[in-house]
Amino acid sequence: MTDGLRKRQMDEAKEFYLRIPNDDLLLGFRRRAGQPAPGHTLGGWYGDDVFHIFGQILSGLARLYAATGDPACKAKADALLDGWAKTISPDGFFYYSSKPNAPHYIFDKMAGGLVDMALYCGRKDALGDLSRITDWAIKNLDRSHKWLDGGEWYTLSENLYRAFQATGNPKYRDFAKVWEYTTYWSAYAERRDIFAKQPDGNETQRYHAYSHVNTLGGAAQAYRVKGDRTYLDTILNAYDFLQANEVFATGGFGPDESIVPPEKLGSLLESTNATFETQCGSWAVFKLCKNLIALTGDAKFGDWVEQMAYNGVAATIPMSADGQVFYYSDYNPFGATKFNNSTPWTCCAGTRPMAAADVDDLIYFEAPDGLDVNLFIPSAVTLKRGVQVIQQTRFPDEAATELQVRNQSPTTFTIRIRRPGWLQGTPSAELNGHPVSLAADDKHWMTLTRTWRDGDRLAVTLPMGLHAVPLHKDRPYPAAIAIGPVVLACRTEADSPAGLIDLKHVADVFEPSPGEPLTYRLKKYPTVLARPFFAYKEGEEYFLYLDPATLGTVPFRRMSHGGHWNSGNRFLWSNEAGAWMEGSFSGESVKLIGWAFDDAGRAEIKIDGKVVGRIDQYGPGRDLPWTWKIGSLGPGRHTLRVTVLHEKGEASKDSFVNVGGLEIPNP
Repeated sequence: MTDGLRKRQMDEAKEFYLRIPNDDLLLGFRRRAGQPAPGHTLGGWYGDDVFHIFGQILSGLARLYAATGDPACKAKADALLDGWAKTISPDGFFYYSSKPNAPHYIFDKMAGGLVDMALYCGRKDALGDLSRITDWAIKNLDRSHKWLDGGEWYTLSENLYRAFQATGNPKYRDFAKVWEYTTYWSAYAERRDIFAKQPDGNETQRYHAYSHVNTLGGAAQAYRVKGDRTYLDTILNAYDFLQANEVFATGGFGPDESIVPPEKLGSLLESTNATFETQCGSWAVFKLCKNLIALTGDAKFGDWVEQMAYNGVAATIPMSADGQVFYYSDYNPFGATKFNNSTPWTCCAGTRPMAAADVDDLIYFEAPDGLDVNLFIPSAVTLKRGVQVIQQTRFPDEAATELQVRNQSPTTFTIRIRRPGWLQGTPSAELNGHPVSLAADDKHWMTLTRTWRDGDRLAVTLPMGLHAVPLHKDRPYPAAIAIGPVVLACRTEADSPAGLIDLKHVADVFEPSPGEPLTYRLKKYPTVLARPFFAYKEGEEYFLYLDPATLGTVPFRRMSHGGHWNSGNRFLWSNEAGAWMEGSFSGESVKLIGWAFDDAGRAEIKIDGKVVGRIDQYGPGRDLPWTWKIGSLGPGRHTLRVTVLHEKGEASKDSFVNVGGLEIPNP
């Protein structure tokens, strides 16, 4: 990559990981091995040896070196590998501590890191280290294959098959076979309902989202090694299922880290702030689609890659110095902000550098007869035949790209350009300033075969336009707004603008904001600004999915709170004195949603910081109707706070207060 948003973000990730002290990363390994261990303990999951990410950081640095050529990445990766290798026990035990959490997961990531060090940094000795730790794993890893086990044993086969391809050693191929996720993979291969009872008797209504996309990399590598069509059918059918049932407009998936029956997706969208596990999920999509493009030659799989490149990893915010990472994207239609996870050094801190680097490996694919252009990113690529192709583009700010050929002598080959699924018109092309026709094929490429001369320029226009993307194909709401592969989110001075936007005519109701690419103002309400999701910074409120059904309600899950509250499906409840819940709304009146109980107590109500009353939720029974509302607040935005008083009437059994949210009547 030579310029642009994606390069800037890759460079930001590179600089962050280069700054982590090696002694801090190696501290636990050295302590466990009884070696001198200078440095400071990294907190969170890293220091606690929970889903440990050292192997992923090693992999990320190796891939960043391959993507950027920065010798600092290789030097750091080399030093980390050398330091870690000295801590491997004689029997091959290699973990950060003597009692690692999720040993299957950690072995998998370490194996991937060592393969990447061999492939991308030329460290063939890393394969010797891999052999030692694999011998330990063969003897010691639990093979019970617990159903949906949190240790993610079912992801191990991918890197073991990669190790076999790198070494030819059959022990990796044989050990990979042990970890094939037969039940789950075969459901896709045979087009069975993954939520129905499986032939082995297992049944679930929820799969952990990231790892159940990540495991498909194992099926892809199994196909590369064995050539059995069943494995290819697995990933093809999985792609079709996920696209049809589980993927949001952004390309993200897995609210609350869950793959669920499609009819549950809408309610999860409204109930959670954890809509998409962004770093890990983007990484899994990149791998799956890279395999699908390479194995089938079909460009359509590049559309998901492109969504993740702009709405996934590109839409994250920088990590904090102590390792807090942008873990979840929030698409909640009641309003959302970007935030880093409060726990440092989680799994997403491991996949962040890998995903950032991998965009570089997804721009082009080398075909036997030429070059396939998958992503429209400023970049340069040199083919084995000695031809260089330079891509100059301001995409997605501008709906066009240009390819310049540099070679010493005329060379005949084919350039293929992905024909995106988001096109809002017929693409056009010019060769050296003159119109030229690009041939369309049945694998979603636009092709031009000719004898290319030094300096030839192929310019391609890719029509984009504003359009709505509903969550469910048979219902208009909830829906997001997109232009090309880029999803826009709305900024407003009030609550959700869902009631102001005609999504059936979205291209007509917005007008471009001068000087701001991909940014639009609502014509009738210019305070409503739609701009790329990737443009929002930490803490800025936005509305990505729009749904008029959310208007007039602030659910309890969207209210902030302090103190101890118990959580249920309909409300939070507490009897702790001083515990509070707070929600903001626009309107001149508001109703507090709650219920009366025989163990309920009293609370104080404040509006905009002023006490306006007290409530008593006692009732002679359970789950009884209860109402409190207030009017004449004046126009504008207000904040209501409920504070538990730990008081009750004589008849009440306790002093619980419950809050189900706020309702704002229509004006």
